[in-house]
Amino acid sequence: MPSNYTASHGLMQVLYALNNDPAEGTGILLLLLQAKNMLGTEIPTVLVDYAVNVQINLFGDYPTKKDIVPSAIFAAVFGVFMLAHLFVFIANAKRGHYFYLSFAWIFYNLLAFLGWVFRAIWSRDITSIKIGIAGSVFLVLSTICLVSFNLILAQRIFTWRHPVGGSRNLFWNTMFTFYGFVMGFIAMTIVASVVPYLYFLSPKVFRRYVVCVKVASIMIVLYSVTSLCLIGLSYLFQPTKKDENLYTYQPWWIKSFNPMYYVEHGAPQRAEETFMKRNHNHRHAVRVIAATRHHHNMVEGLTNERGDLKHNGSLAILTVTTVFILVGTISRCIACFQARMRRDQTSVCDSILMYICWGVLETLINILYLVGRVDLRFYRPDRLPAKIRAIITAQQTVNVSDFEDSDDEYERSSDNEANDRKKSELSDDSASEFRF
Repeated sequence: MPSNYTASHGLMQVLYALNNDPAEGTGILLLLLQAKNMLGTEIPTVLVDYAVNVQINLFGDYPTKKDIVPSAIFAAVFGVFMLAHLFVFIANAKRGHYFYLSFAWIFYNLLAFLGWVFRAIWSRDITSIKIGIAGSVFLVLSTICLVSFNLILAQRIFTWRHPVGGSRNLFWNTMFTFYGFVMGFIAMTIVASVVPYLYFLSPKVFRRYVVCVKVASIMIVLYSVTSLCLIGLSYLFQPTKKDENLYTYQPWWIKSFNPMYYVEHGAPQRAEETFMKRNHNHRHAVRVIAATRHHHNMVEGLTNERGDLKHNGSLAILTVTTVFILVGTISRCIACFQARMRRDQTSVCDSILMYICWGVLETLINILYLVGRVDLRFYRPDRLPAKIRAIITAQQTVNVSDFEDSDDEYERSSDNEANDRKKSELSDDSASEFRF
């Protein structure tokens, strides 16, 4: 008998034998129920500690009492950010400026808020397996959602640089297909991470789940850099002549990206009304984000005063936030590849690193979004109302035809004759007045 053969180890071996000898570290939820049936609702601490130590290592570690306070703090922080993004959307909506991606960050902060709340609850009682699993899933999902929203912003940068390619069905279908694959490996990540805690698995099947988690973690790392890759492609290839000649509809009423700036009340709606007087090309222009320096024919309103809007700051926001996300995804990937028992885990699974990656860095990401005013930088004008899009007008051209030249000469001669008659009538009236 080995020297480290304790009573806890012996009892766990009995439970494993009763369940057809599964892989150690699987089926903890079922083991918990069986242990309560044998020992009562209050399971000894030494047995709980033993069961936790044989679980597979987890990024951020399994929480203890000391994790209650930091988890509660980050839950409050992300709750405040959720309300802040909601406030920005409401303030914009009152002015007729609808940036629907604000709901994406509201949803992201909601996931992060729930994840930290559940972790705080789990810290109080490590045997709350279901709550702990839910909290871990929410924290991972929130990071993946953040990557997806950054990719949407990068897609708008690409369409601004290349309106022809960015508006094609091929590009959009490719992006939707890509998002479909993302949904698939998100589901794979959740299933592969959760199932070993819920059910007993044989050693062979358990190894397959571990491999599946490793593959999913690599996919998340690669997915994290897609926004930077898309931005790189948009600047690697210069806009073509077709891009330069294509009409683009930019929100010219946005005059600043200042943190305290909001658009004028009803400015987007007034801009839409101007399209009733425009030709067909203008009404079907490609909708892109606002910028002063552009490479295309921009459909503007009655004024050209747009301020000094550049996207260097937008690129910096995307780059910095992507790097912050990448730090967390790489750290989690390393933890997944170690695939060790909790008692043999390294410092990469320490809770402090998780608090830095998923707490501090994502807090900075939210601050960059709010202070950098992504709701203005990446706002794409709403689609024109159906009644305006349905208007059919003749196409206009800058070239004047011979027929239009003759018409202009006829109109000018007619105008001259009318002016002469007007002058003679006025002179007759003045003469009669003097005679009177």
